[in-house]
Amino acid sequence: MDVDVKKSKIIMVASWLIIIGIIGLVYKFVVEPRLRGNLLKETSTQRYAHEIKVAHDSFPGYAILRSPAVKNLLDRRGMKLIFVDDKADYVGRMRGLKSGKHQMAVFTIDAYLKAGSAIGEFPGSIVLVIDESKGADAIVAYQRSVPQIPSLSHPRARIVITPDSPSETLARIMINKMSLPSLPNNWAVEANGAEAVYKKLKSADADEPHAYVVWEPYVTKALAIDGVHLLLDSSKLKGYIVDVLVVQREFLSANAELVTHVVQAYLRANYDYHNQGDGLVSLIEADAKRYGDALNRTETLKLVEGIEWRNTMENYAHFGVISGQAAKGTDRLEAMIGKIMQVLVSTNSIAADPVSGDYGSLYYEGILRSLHHDNFHPGVLTSKTGGGLDDIVIGSTPVTEEVRAEKALNPLSDANWDTLAPVAAMKIEPIQFGRGNARILRNSERALRQLAADLKSFPQYYLRVVGHTRHEGDPGANRRLAAQRAEAAAQFLRDLGIARHRIRAIASERASKRLQGAAAQSVTFELLGNPY
Repeated sequence: MDVDVKKSKIIMVASWLIIIGIIGLVYKFVVEPRLRGNLLKETSTQRYAHEIKVAHDSFPGYAILRSPAVKNLLDRRGMKLIFVDDKADYVGRMRGLKSGKHQMAVFTIDAYLKAGSAIGEFPGSIVLVIDESKGADAIVAYQRSVPQIPSLSHPRARIVITPDSPSETLARIMINKMSLPSLPNNWAVEANGAEAVYKKLKSADADEPHAYVVWEPYVTKALAIDGVHLLLDSSKLKGYIVDVLVVQREFLSANAELVTHVVQAYLRANYDYHNQGDGLVSLIEADAKRYGDALNRTETLKLVEGIEWRNTMENYAHFGVISGQAAKGTDRLEAMIGKIMQVLVSTNSIAADPVSGDYGSLYYEGILRSLHHDNFHPGVLTSKTGGGLDDIVIGSTPVTEEVRAEKALNPLSDANWDTLAPVAAMKIEPIQFGRGNARILRNSERALRQLAADLKSFPQYYLRVVGHTRHEGDPGANRRLAAQRAEAAAQFLRDLGIARHRIRAIASERASKRLQGAAAQSVTFELLGNPY
C-alpha cells in the first residue's frame, strides 16, 4: 500500500512539474512577447494606422507599386505597404492570400490562373491591371539551327523555360497557336530563372534545334551572343503577358476604402513617373538595385521599352467601366482571362478550366467604377478624396490620359509583301468547302472565328492565305478554285474585323504532292512580319 501511495505522489508531482513547465513556456513565448509588444506600442509613436502586406518578386514591372511616390501618398493616409518577396512562388503566394498572411499580391494573369487551379480556389480578386509585356519576354535561338519557328517542328527540338512563369506561357502560346506538328511532347527543359536559361544558351550546341525563353535584361544579353536571334517576343502579342494586382477577398470586402487608396496612389504615381522626363528610367534603376540585380542604362532603357504600364483610362477599359470608341479596342479583362485559360488548358498546363468560364468571378470592377464616377484624375489631388488633403495639381495643367491604341500595320504594295519574313503557319483545323466550289462549310466557320480572334491577339503580323490544289486534274481549273477558296477564307476573316490590308489571298504556285485528300484542296494561313 505504501508503494502505491509513493507512486501516486510521484505521478502527481511529475504532473504538476509538467503543467508548470507548460505554463512557463506559454508565458515565455506567448504572453511575454505580447506584453512587450503592447508596451512597445504604448511607448512609441505609431505612424501607420494600417499596414498591408503585399506578396511580390523582383520583376521591375512592379517598380511603380514599390515606388517612393506610392509610399509618400499612402503615408498621408497613415497607410504602409510591406513587400514580402517570395521569389516568384506563385502557389505559395496564393496560399498566403488564402490564409491572410498577405492582403495583396501581384501576379501575371497566367500565374494567377495556374496558382488558383493548383490550390483549388481563388482567394483573391483582381482589382487593377499593372502592365503588359511588350518585348520584355522573348524566345531566342541560334539562327544556324532554328532560323524560323517552324524549325522547332523536329523530334529533337526542345524549349528551355522557367516553369510557372510568363516565359513558359509565351512558349505555350507559340505551341498552341502555331503549327509545330513534329515538336515532341517532352519539349520543355526546365531552368531556374532567366539567368539560368541564359547560361544554358551560352553553353549550348548551336547545331541543336533548341529555343530559349528569357526576359529582360537577359533578352538583351542573349541577343549579344554571336549567332543568336529572336524567334518571337511579347511585342507581337496582345493581352497575354499581363500583370495584375490581386486583393484578398475578405480584406477587399471589409476594407474597400483602403484598397481604393492603394489603387489611387498607384495610378497617381504611374501618371507622375510617365510625365517626368527621366522619371521612369531613374525609378527602374533604383528599384533594380533594391529588389533585384543592378541594371546598366542600356538594360534599363530596353526594359522600359519592353513594358507598357497601364494608365487610369486603360484600366477603365480593361474592367469594362468605359467601352465602345473610348476603349479603342482594348481587351476586356474577362476576354484576356478567357484566351489565356484556353492556352493553358489546350497545352495541358492545367487539366481543366477551374471556374468553368465564369471569369467575372476572378476580378472586381467596383474600385475603378467608383473612381470613374467621382471623376478621378491621377494628376490632381483634392480634399474630396478624403484624408484632409489640400488641392494639389501635378503640373500647371494636368495632362489628359487616353487609352493608347494598338499600333496599326501599314498597307503594303505587292513588292513590300514579297519582303516580309515568314513567321509560322497558324494552327487551325482544315477548312472545308463545298464540293468543287469556294463555299465555306458551316462546320469550318468556328475555326475561322477562332483564327480571327487569334489574329487580333497577334496584331503585328500580316497574314497570307494560301489556296492549295490537287495534283490530279486540270491545273488551270485547280488553280482558279484554289484562288477562289483562299479569297473566300480571307473575306470571312475581314468580315470578322481583320483589316483588309493585313490579309493577302493567293493560290499556291504548284500542286503539292505532300498534301493529300481534303487538305490538298484546302487553305493554309501563314503569319508574315517585318524581320526583327
